Amino acid sequence: MNELIQEQDWPEDWREAAEKHRCLHCENDLGPFWQRAEGPFCCRGCRGVYHMIHEADLARYYDLKSGAHAPAAHLRPDSHDWLDRMLAETPPDARGILNLSLDIQGVHCAACVWLIEELFNRLPGAIQLRINPTLGTVELTWDPAAGDLKFFLGEVEKFGYRLGPSRKRSRGKSRGLLMRMAVSISMAMNVMMFSLSYYFGLAPVDGRLYQFMGWLSLALATVSLIAGGGVFFQAAIAGLRRRIAHLDLPISLGMILAYLGSVYGFLTGGPEAAYFDSLTIFIALMLVGRWAQEHILERNRNALLDSAGAENLTTKRLDQDGTVAPVAATDILQGDELWIAPGDLLPVDGILMRRSTEVSLDWISGESDQVAFQPGEVIPAGAFNASEHGFSATASQDFADSRLQDLLRSTVTADEDFRPRWWHRISSWYVSLVLISATAGFLGWYRIDHFTALEVAISILVVTCPCALGLATPLAEELIHFALRRSGVFLRKQTFLEKALDVRKILLDKTGTLTLGQLALHPDSASVLSGLPPVERGVLQHMSARSNHPASLCLFAAMRRDDRPAEAIRSAAGENLREIPGAGLEFEYEGARWRLGKPDFAEMRENAPGGPDDEVVTTLPSTGSTVFSRNGEVLACFVLSEEFKSDAASEIEFLKSEGFSLFLLSGDSQEKVAAAAAALGVAPERAFGGLTPEQKAQRVRDLDERDTLMVGDGLNDSPSFEAALCAATPAVDRPVLPGKADFYFLGDGIAAIRRSLLAARQLRRVVRFNLMVAVGYNVLAVGLCLGALVTPVVAAILMPISSVAVVSLTAVRLSGRRLTWM
Repeated sequence: MNELIQEQDWPEDWREAAEKHRCLHCENDLGPFWQRAEGPFCCRGCRGVYHMIHEADLARYYDLKSGAHAPAAHLRPDSHDWLDRMLAETPPDARGILNLSLDIQGVHCAACVWLIEELFNRLPGAIQLRINPTLGTVELTWDPAAGDLKFFLGEVEKFGYRLGPSRKRSRGKSRGLLMRMAVSISMAMNVMMFSLSYYFGLAPVDGRLYQFMGWLSLALATVSLIAGGGVFFQAAIAGLRRRIAHLDLPISLGMILAYLGSVYGFLTGGPEAAYFDSLTIFIALMLVGRWAQEHILERNRNALLDSAGAENLTTKRLDQDGTVAPVAATDILQGDELWIAPGDLLPVDGILMRRSTEVSLDWISGESDQVAFQPGEVIPAGAFNASEHGFSATASQDFADSRLQDLLRSTVTADEDFRPRWWHRISSWYVSLVLISATAGFLGWYRIDHFTALEVAISILVVTCPCALGLATPLAEELIHFALRRSGVFLRKQTFLEKALDVRKILLDKTGTLTLGQLALHPDSASVLSGLPPVERGVLQHMSARSNHPASLCLFAAMRRDDRPAEAIRSAAGENLREIPGAGLEFEYEGARWRLGKPDFAEMRENAPGGPDDEVVTTLPSTGSTVFSRNGEVLACFVLSEEFKSDAASEIEFLKSEGFSLFLLSGDSQEKVAAAAAALGVAPERAFGGLTPEQKAQRVRDLDERDTLMVGDGLNDSPSFEAALCAATPAVDRPVLPGKADFYFLGDGIAAIRRSLLAARQLRRVVRFNLMVAVGYNVLAVGLCLGALVTPVVAAILMPISSVAVVSLTAVRLSGRRLTWM
């Protein structure tokens, strides 16, 4: 690797980043992508954003950024039709000023906020922008007379951020816990302050002040028990109703009995016999752990735009007077004439009108090739306009009858339906043993001394109260979540880290999940391209630069990377470039007819079909041979194929070595799926192609034994997500799927699958180690309590000491260097 770095003519900071194997933008591990990234970058998103930041003179972003963060998202351009619909519903105020509440995705830190605000303030029309990165919301004030708001949305999108309609539901659970936590912490701090007075000498001789401080501590402890303990009481009661004895039960009992014991001690022995300070600290710390669990998941959910399923789709309808009006997809009726701009989605089956076009079906069928349609043909719902021009289509059905309606349903199996077996089994045993020990201690001492019997029972419940686990487990989850977020993996469901332990089969979609959505030039073809004379290279460069077809983009990118000279072609010649439907490009230059496309088209010596006024579209072959010719004479033949993600083969090999079974499920042809399986090391009998969404979901159900992880990025994967135990997606710029997934991930690789599964395993090891420590501590502590050697006050002291010990061990075991899966 060092030899490769030395060969590059890079600035010093680039060399330093490459030597450290850290991405220059996000500071994550480079992975294999950087070797073809034209710089030390981990993915296309980071490479593009880094260059744009420096070109726009926004390099202060890197001064504000603190440490590594998630890779930049590589987003497909959005038409922002939803904005037209929003403006129709929310017109400007009397001064002509827009005041909008929007959602935003991709904001990770203060540097992101600064970058977006800086982009905003540079534009005419910008008045005020307020971003809440925690909630993922934006309050925006804009003057539409001074500038187009869509331009700002497009600029932000280039840097990996996306704004959308405000649809995020209120996340009241975390906010409610935060309020309870604030109350409990304030109560604990005040009770501690009052307790210090006793530790520093306040005694009964001080009269009423002595009793007043005690009564005040009792009142504050009561408030803390009601405000903070209520969370655990409700959970314990709910668990008992479902016949589940989980850890909230002994926590609740410990709180109640510690409170009653303190009240009893206060009333019989005075303030110094109570331990309200330990009780209130215990309640506060338990709430901190519970809030941390909820907060990290809500933060991950808020980092992405919320999807409303079909309600999230907007399209343009051509009215009878010729005007174009934005409408919700759900309002489309049969016979409506729709205008589909480049990059837009056709939400219903539509009859193509007036001109030929080319669409992408990968989102609904998994087919990687772009497909050409002629006027009068029916384009299926869910097709994206992949051409450089818009087209009109007449809806042949109501949206209510569209197949897209079913695929966009956000229904998914409730997260609560999954119950982790091993954790509930341990919890039940733990709770049972604690209650049996406390009961045995009480009954054993009851005949000897009633007061000692009560103290023994309280001491056992307090000293064994699983505060160590109640704190250490949330801390471990928080550390795992943080490490995953930094590497671009965002967990959305609390149960995933449990379900991941049962995963044995990984089911992978092909197009978009394992591929980059672009074509790659075979090495032999790259040599052919480099060997073309300057004139021929110049013509080929001129032709490929003027087409957005994947084959043209691949050839043009290859020529840009090559430093061999190409003769400049006069700009006026571009008027002679034609696009022939179903064939390729044709260009007349210096008395010759140059063609780029399918072999039978490029090798034709007679005139190509169609006149200069024909409505035509490029349909270059997406895979196989693309021929470049002059007057029918073949000059070069290029072999193009789908470009797999740089780490796909190595990650699949690693997952196989870890005992996982890998399957390919795709709507693309069986031939292409088999070729992908051979290239990536998947067994041919586990590669299934030509599957409809329903067939793919049925295949998942046939394979699933509550042990499958489905990874996909297309709408055709939506039913499969519901059939699998858990699901993941890299499609952060598409609706519905992220909302159904257990986690979503960023970057140009699939390392997120390995990281998420291995992270779950490491979390289980840490939790089990904590349980072993807790068992050893509790056996010793319960033995001392049964012998009446530990009073409730001593138990209240041992409890936080054990908590600090287990929490510290957890932090050490999950420190950065020990996260080997990163």
